[in-house]
Amino acid sequence: MTSPVPHASTCLADLVPAIRYADPHALAERLDDERLPLGWWYATPLTTAERTIGSQALASVVAQALRALWPQIRTGELLPASRFLDAEVVLPHTSAEEAGEEALAALVRVLLDRLHGRGVPRATLGVRAAVAVISEWLPADAPAEVRAALAVLRELEQDPAEAPEERGAQDGAERRSASAAVPEPVALPVQRAHEEVVAPLAVEAGEPAAEDVVEEDSEPTASEPADAEAQPGSEPPATHLNLADTPLAAFAAYASTWDERERTIAARRIFAEQPETFAALGDRFEVSRERVRQLERSILDSIAQWLAYDEQGRSFAAHLAAVAGRLGAVGRPAEVRTMHPDHLRPVDALGLPLGDVVARLLPDRAVDGEWIVQGDAAALRTAMADNLLAACGETPLAWDEAVAVGERHGVRAEVLADWAAEIGRFRTMDGHMLYWGRSVNDRAVAVLSLHGEPMSMEDIHDRLADGTTINSMRNQIWTDERFVRLDRNLYGLRQWGGEEYLGIREMITREIRRAGGEIEVNALVDTICGRFDVVPASVRTNLGAPEFTRTRRGWVGLAAEQPTEDEAAPYNPRKDVARTRRCFVGTDGRWWYRFEVTGDHLRGSGAPVPSGWAAHLGAAPACEPIPLRHEAGESVLQWRTQPVLGSIRPLMEHIGATVGDQVFLNATDGELTALRLPAAQPEARPEARAARLTGWTAAVTTAEAIDVIGLRTGMGPGQEATALLQHLGDRGDRDIVGLLEQALTGTVLVN
Repeated sequence: MTSPVPHASTCLADLVPAIRYADPHALAERLDDERLPLGWWYATPLTTAERTIGSQALASVVAQALRALWPQIRTGELLPASRFLDAEVVLPHTSAEEAGEEALAALVRVLLDRLHGRGVPRATLGVRAAVAVISEWLPADAPAEVRAALAVLRELEQDPAEAPEERGAQDGAERRSASAAVPEPVALPVQRAHEEVVAPLAVEAGEPAAEDVVEEDSEPTASEPADAEAQPGSEPPATHLNLADTPLAAFAAYASTWDERERTIAARRIFAEQPETFAALGDRFEVSRERVRQLERSILDSIAQWLAYDEQGRSFAAHLAAVAGRLGAVGRPAEVRTMHPDHLRPVDALGLPLGDVVARLLPDRAVDGEWIVQGDAAALRTAMADNLLAACGETPLAWDEAVAVGERHGVRAEVLADWAAEIGRFRTMDGHMLYWGRSVNDRAVAVLSLHGEPMSMEDIHDRLADGTTINSMRNQIWTDERFVRLDRNLYGLRQWGGEEYLGIREMITREIRRAGGEIEVNALVDTICGRFDVVPASVRTNLGAPEFTRTRRGWVGLAAEQPTEDEAAPYNPRKDVARTRRCFVGTDGRWWYRFEVTGDHLRGSGAPVPSGWAAHLGAAPACEPIPLRHEAGESVLQWRTQPVLGSIRPLMEHIGATVGDQVFLNATDGELTALRLPAAQPEARPEARAARLTGWTAAVTTAEAIDVIGLRTGMGPGQEATALLQHLGDRGDRDIVGLLEQALTGTVLVN
C-alpha cells in the first residue's frame, strides 16, 4: 500500500540532517523510547511517532536532544525547514542553547504542523459539518449577531461562484498538504436520553436524510404511513439516524485491497478482542516481532489516510463520529453492534463483524476491557470516583443527582450504574447511588444510610449480598466506631444517636450510676426491659454478679463504687485504655489510638473515639471540651453522650492520609500527634501484619510478634499465646486475633 500523502514517510533525520552524522549511541541516550522501534529517528515516519507518544512529547524530546548534542549550532542550520516559516518562532541565527528547550519545542511543533498540513483550511467539508451542528443546536432565542454569522457560513457552504473544476483543484491541494492523522470530528452535546438524536454529521457527508433511510430487506409501499409504529422485535427507524447507509460496503471494499499478511494482522491484533502477541504472529509469518510491529503500524497509517482523504473513507469517518457521539464518554461494544444492521455483518476480508471494527476505530476512544472509553480511561475513572464521592460519600445520592454528575463527564444515564460499578466503589440500589467502599464496613454504612433506620445483622447481610460471611461482617461492625448496637440484634449508625446496648451487666451498671448509686430492683428491671429486647429473668439473674450488692431490701448498688454522701461518684470507663480496642502503648509509655481513615475524616466531620482512650486523656461525660493543638491547626475532644474528636481534616491532609489508611493518634500535654501507617506489602507474613497493626513495622518472628503485641497492649513480656489471644479478644482487636491465629496454625482464614 502506498501513501497518497507527501511527507507521510518523513522521519526525524529528514527534519534534522545532523542526526544522520551523529553518534548513534549519543542519539539513543537522548531519543530512545520503549514505545517506538530501535533507531526510530532514522526511518520511522514522524506521523507514527506523533501518534505513539504525542506531538507535544515528541517536540519536547527533540528539543532536549538538540540542546544537549548541538548547543552552539544555529537553529536555522539544525532545522533547515524552519527558514521557510512565515512566522519565526525562533530566529534562525539563534543557537540551540540561547533558544532554550521551551522555544525549541514550540519551533518543532510548528514544523510538524506545517509538515503535516495541520492548520491549513480543509475545503468545505469542515464548513458543512459546522453549519450542520450549529443549525441543529442553535437555540430559538439566539442573538441576531449569531444568526447573521450562521448566514455567512451558509453562503460559504453554498457559494455558487465556485466552479466544479475549482473545487477539484482545491481538493487536490488539500490532499497534498493535509495531515495523515484522522481528522477530529465536530464535538457534539452528549445525549441526555436514549431517544435523542446526535447532530447529522453523516448527512452532511453525503448520507441520505433520516426519512430516506430504508432497511435493505424491506420494500417501502405507498400504503405505509411515514410514521407507522415499528413492529414488535423490529429495530426502530430512529436507531439508525445519522449513520452511513452502507458502512460495510465502504470498509469491506477498502479492506479487500490488503494482502493476506495484512488481513491476518488486522484481524488477529488490531480488531481482535484478545490480540495475538507479536511473537506468535512473527512465528506464523517467519519474521521478527519487530517486523510485525512495523506492519501493524503501516496498516494503522493506511487506515488513517483512507479515513482522511478517500471519499468513501471520509463517509466512514463521519459514520464513526456519529457512533462516537451516541456513545458519549463511555459505552460498550455490544451497543455499537446494535446501532446499525451492518454492524452485525462480517467483513469478509477479516472474518469479524463490522461492529468490532467500528468499536476500535472510534475517534479519541479505545477499548478498555468491556468498555469503550473516550480519552484517558484511568483519568476518567478517577475523576468520576472523586466527584461521586464528593456528592454522596456515605450518604445515598438520589439517582437524578447521580445522573447529573455523570453528564458532567459525558456518561449517559443508560450506562451510569454499570460504569459506577466498573469504577469499583459505587453501587446503585433502590434508586440511589451508594458509596460501596473498599471494606464490608463501608458497604454496611451505605446499606444503613439508605434504609434510614436500624437493622438486624441478618438484614444488613442480606442487603450486602457480596459474598462476605455474616460472622466476618459482624466482627467488622463490632470493631467500627461508626456503628452503634441499639438492641440485642439491632444496629444503627452512631451519628443517628440513640442509647447504646452494652450488654445486660453493663446496662445494669449504667442505670445504677444514673440513679445516683443505687436503684430499686423492680424499677431497674422495668427500665431495661422497656428499652431493650431483654426478658426480666435475665436482668434479675445478672444482679447476682459480684460487681453488684444489695444495699437494702429490694434495692441494688455497685459493690466497689458506693460514694459517700458528700462526694459524687468518680467516672470510671467500662474499659480502661489497656483494655480498649485499637489502643497501643509505645516504647515511651504513651498510648496511641489507631483508626482507619474514612470519607468523613477527609470531609471534616467529627468522629467518635473509644471511651477508654478519651478517659485516659482526661475527658469525661459532660466535661468541658478539651482543645488539642496539632501541626495543621487545632481540634477539640468533647464528651456529651459519647466522646467525639472534632474535625482533623487539616491534620489528615498534612500527613497525606487517604481513605483506607491506618493512622495512629496520640494526645500529650494538649498536643495531638498523628502518624500514618503505610500499607503492608502483600507478601508480608501474618505475624508481621499483626504486629504492624500495633505500630511495629520491623520484621518479626511469630514468637517476637507475641512479645511485641503483648507489650503494646499493656501486658508484660513472655506471655503465652493463648493468654494474649484471650486478652486481644476481650479488647475487641479481632483483626489482630485473626492474623495471629493464621501465624500460629499456618492456615489462611477465608471469609
